[in-house]
Amino acid sequence: MANDLRLADEILKNIGGSGNVKNLTHCMTRLRFVLKDESKANDEIIKNLDGVMGLRKQGGQYQIIVGNNVSKTYAELIELGVGGDDKNNEPVEKKKLTIKQVGINILDAIIGTMSPLIPAIIGGSMIKLLAMLLSMTGVLSEESSTFNILNTIGDAPFFFLPILVAVSAARKFNSNVFLALAVSGVMVHPVFMEIMEKAAEGKEATFAFIPVMSVKYTYTIIPAIVMTWLLKYIEDFADYITPIVMKNFLKPMLILLIAAPIAIIIVGPAGILIGTGLAQIVFFVHGQLGFLAVAIVGALWPLLVMTGMHRVFTPTIVQTIAETDKEGMVMPSEIGANLSLGGVSMAVAFKTKNRELRQTALAAASSAIIAGITEPALYGVAIRLKRPMIASVITGFVAGAVAGLAGLASHSMAAPGLFTSVQFIDKDNPMSILWIIVVMVISIVLSFILTLVIGFEDIPESEDDLLDLGTKDNTTIASPIEGEIKPIASVQDDVFSREVIGKSIAIEPTGNKIYAPVTGTVTSVFPTKHAVGITGDEGVEVLIHVGIDTVKLEGKPFTSAIEQGDHVNVGDVIGTFDLAEIIEAGYDPTTILVITNTEDYDAITSFDNVDVKAHTSILGVVKK
Repeated sequence: MANDLRLADEILKNIGGSGNVKNLTHCMTRLRFVLKDESKANDEIIKNLDGVMGLRKQGGQYQIIVGNNVSKTYAELIELGVGGDDKNNEPVEKKKLTIKQVGINILDAIIGTMSPLIPAIIGGSMIKLLAMLLSMTGVLSEESSTFNILNTIGDAPFFFLPILVAVSAARKFNSNVFLALAVSGVMVHPVFMEIMEKAAEGKEATFAFIPVMSVKYTYTIIPAIVMTWLLKYIEDFADYITPIVMKNFLKPMLILLIAAPIAIIIVGPAGILIGTGLAQIVFFVHGQLGFLAVAIVGALWPLLVMTGMHRVFTPTIVQTIAETDKEGMVMPSEIGANLSLGGVSMAVAFKTKNRELRQTALAAASSAIIAGITEPALYGVAIRLKRPMIASVITGFVAGAVAGLAGLASHSMAAPGLFTSVQFIDKDNPMSILWIIVVMVISIVLSFILTLVIGFEDIPESEDDLLDLGTKDNTTIASPIEGEIKPIASVQDDVFSREVIGKSIAIEPTGNKIYAPVTGTVTSVFPTKHAVGITGDEGVEVLIHVGIDTVKLEGKPFTSAIEQGDHVNVGDVIGTFDLAEIIEAGYDPTTILVITNTEDYDAITSFDNVDVKAHTSILGVVKK
């Protein structure tokens, strides 16, 4: 208790005192503060306090990770005068936005809006590519109606891109989807487009005596994103000034009457200028560095995918292809990056003695090489084993340099792989086919060889291997749910993905029951029932956490069959959850099992299981 009190006191001192706390709650591992002024908190001191495992800032919360002792530290903070109930607290003061925070918010808006649109964009671009190939081979004439209809099908996602962006952005910004559609619809309305064309020819276009710049909005992204973000504030303003008895008809009319002119007079032209500017920056960098630009992006690409930053390039790629019919810097760099992850996975499959890892690596290699889908290889092999990532980065640079020297450019934006490499074929340059093959061979062969040369630390395969480590103090931990094992690095929560609070394993649930993973005593049951702590009879301490951020559901999808202090046997049903309700509420149901006293063990290994049930061993530990 003394340690908890000392930690609570140190935390309080370094977050600006109790007077700087608007609210405090906690989950199974984190103290969740809402601070009046985050600048008063000393992040570095807090991160290095004895008992603090990490710090995270998210959703307006200042989250301090303290692990299993969180409830005790919380209680001590309450005793020290920190308010733990926000029902009567004043609204949280808005933080002053820094340039860095503004930049983060803009990137988050672009990534969050564009990610859901990728399937439609890829589908459309591949159909356009199919039409081009059918024309090149003489199967279809460019004058035929079949060719033109096929090309139109492929072009539709791009032509109506502002509409698609409006839907996605409205969900991101919590704006009214249909009003966002209506405003963006103005930009691609045939009559408005005709007015813009005439304005381009010299006939002045005005709205209420205000000049309207001649702009073509098809194939554009930024105007719709910005306008949909502004729409939320316009909605609030219209709601504020509209009398209650007239809201039903006057409010939506005012929203459109305010938003549409702003879109076509101010936001639209400004957005086009920004989009064009970004494309020009890419052209400039490529023009100055040439093939080196492609090589650098190729080396960095896996790292960008890890952080999700690769989606930032989507608007530029779309804009560039729309303007020039091809993109020659980012997309060619992906050939080496993607296929190198396939190559390192093949090398790992060739060398490992772990059957589970071999199967994972072979599946990941097939996905990366055939379809250009690299996440299984990135998270399941390269990041997991670390050194293969070095081979991938080196190969990405070399293959990118070759692709740049060859002048390869993409006419689509599908992830480069064996079947999608046709997007780099230049109908005016037959040699492009040969260069595509050369780059792909280099990507796979070089990464394969480098992985074998650099090597990697293999993973023990089974419980037998665990016992062979030469100690009798071994324990196995069973799966807490039915489901499928997924790479822990892919979990969208860096506390879990980085295993801050201990060795962890992630499971994508298919069932709805929570099982005891060990025989032992229940040490904690969180009030919202989404998380449980159990200490095994042999001493292993495990945390079962169902879903990411599901604490916010306040226990609605969960039931509990145990209480703190109960003794359970491995495989006992200790609770249930409504999987569909969690997903419908917009939360990730991925369940994490954490060994919170990892430091007490010499080795912790995962076994060769993918689909798991109650009693299926998923982790083994060797005590010091």
